[in-house]
Amino acid sequence: MSDTGKKALLVIAGLLVCVLTFFLVYQPNSEEIISLETETAKAQKEVNRLTALQAMIDQMRPNAEQHESEMDMYFAEYPSRMTEQKAIYNVYRMMVDTGLRVTGLQPSKDMTFMQRGAIVSLDSAIMSENTEAATGPAAAAEVSPETKVPVPEIIGKYATYQMSVVGKKSEIYDALDWISTNSEHMSVGNVALSFDASTGKLNGTIDVNFYSMNGNGIAYVEPDTSGIDLGSEDIFGTAEKKTKNAPPTYQE
Repeated sequence: MSDTGKKALLVIAGLLVCVLTFFLVYQPNSEEIISLETETAKAQKEVNRLTALQAMIDQMRPNAEQHESEMDMYFAEYPSRMTEQKAIYNVYRMMVDTGLRVTGLQPSKDMTFMQRGAIVSLDSAIMSENTEAATGPAAAAEVSPETKVPVPEIIGKYATYQMSVVGKKSEIYDALDWISTNSEHMSVGNVALSFDASTGKLNGTIDVNFYSMNGNGIAYVEPDTSGIDLGSEDIFGTAEKKTKNAPPTYQE
């Protein structure tokens, strides 16, 4: 083979090596480099975002700690659980303070109005009926309400007691005020009353909601019910209205 032919073969071989190097080595590596650069840019963007979030967390932490402390103080105003004994005790105190006659008391099941740090809507609360997820700290609050759990895991509940009542208009108003302003965190629910012309009094039912916070760490204290006289025809026996420290009485 002539020198010219050899040179041509060497040139062709060199070109072939260059082409193979480009397609088999340079191009795949180049694509991988571009991919790595893209991933690096995304990672750096995420790092910048997390760094900014950490700065915000450090800035907001004192406010969050203060807010949690305030929430603990607020939840401490509620009993860790509401028992029928406690509810009956409060109804009796209301009857003695206002003179409203309570002839019957019908409790309902506990309902959940707050869970996972959020208020539950009324419809959801009615449907929940103690069906919180029994996992983690919330389970401890559900099983042992006096156990202290993190604020977001506290379970807020209420139980509705329907009172059958008979009384004058002023006594009804006094009782509603007593419920609304009581330190035990009660609220008035449905009120269904009618006027009895033969007695000049109102009779019917008043629903009272009693609230508790399961998991707030407050030990339950049994109320002293030794002085409560349970009746046969009425839920309570004979009781006279207290005049000392009684709430203002509405005029008829």
